[in-house]
Amino acid sequence: MRRNGILLGLLLTLSLVVLAGCSSTSGGAQADATKASRYPETVRVGIIEGGPESAILAKEGYLQKYIKTKVKVTTYSAGTDINNAFISRDLDLASFGSSPVTLGLVNGVSYKAVGIPYNEGGNIEALVARNGTGIKKVADLKGKTIGVPFGTTSHYAVLQALKLAGLSAKDVTLMDLSGQNIVAAWKRKEIDAAYTWSPGLDECVKTGTIITNDGQLSQQGIKIPEIAVASDNVITNYPAVTRDYEQAMLAVSRLVHEHPQQAIADVASWEGITKASAKSQIVDNQWLTAAEQRQAFGSNGNGAFAKTLQITAQFHKAQENITTVPSLSALSQDIDGSFLKGDD
Repeated sequence: MRRNGILLGLLLTLSLVVLAGCSSTSGGAQADATKASRYPETVRVGIIEGGPESAILAKEGYLQKYIKTKVKVTTYSAGTDINNAFISRDLDLASFGSSPVTLGLVNGVSYKAVGIPYNEGGNIEALVARNGTGIKKVADLKGKTIGVPFGTTSHYAVLQALKLAGLSAKDVTLMDLSGQNIVAAWKRKEIDAAYTWSPGLDECVKTGTIITNDGQLSQQGIKIPEIAVASDNVITNYPAVTRDYEQAMLAVSRLVHEHPQQAIADVASWEGITKASAKSQIVDNQWLTAAEQRQAFGSNGNGAFAKTLQITAQFHKAQENITTVPSLSALSQDIDGSFLKGDD
């Protein structure tokens, strides 16, 4: 009887251990499920002035439709402003240019690349020369003054355009000006040319001529993607929010592909420009599907997109914005394509 009692005691102990293990596993699964579906009280999203995806998100209400909690939307005039907002922990999600995104990633801003809405093309950003300056082509810019917002994709693009024309930054005078300051300097004839985006670009074109643009640069091998980012906090603690954000972004892409005229109307209305001026922002950009974005990201972030980031980092090093260029393996750690799975 004593031996039976000991055996019964052992069986009871083992049963309790197994049950405890099951309870722990079940609890862990429940915790993961809760984490995957929970939302903060408010999600803060940044959109950018002159960004066609921003225009469509705003006009179609996709952020509010897909993100299942209160959404606070703030409009910024440049990617550098968005980086500052992330540094101040005032933003959770945003989509903006590859130049400021790369600068943010290299400098340790707490976000990751989670999507690529489009590759810039056409006149999404362009180099416009003021009429009367005698500038007909990029090579004519030697000795001239160019307005451009430093640290932006326009800054990256103008230096690439100069390089392709056999010039460098030393051959011109570059003035660091925001979009509206470019317009003011343009009207005062303080600058001869500008590389910028709408709505400032549209104002300059009224008395100027476009001599190159992102579309022409793309044809010459210079790729400038628009990048969606999510803060590390949101990715870690509220993964459903990032998933919803990507759904909203993919809705933008679907609208562009399936109803381009509506997309053009959204951009025209939001930016206060004509549909003719807005058209190139829709038809000339390369809008990517989820499958195309996943391909660019590659498995574990080791696709062609990481190389694009590295090339852009080399630009920032040349501008002395950073001291070292990260390796491709280091940059791949800042890319998370998991929220694009199954969203074709």
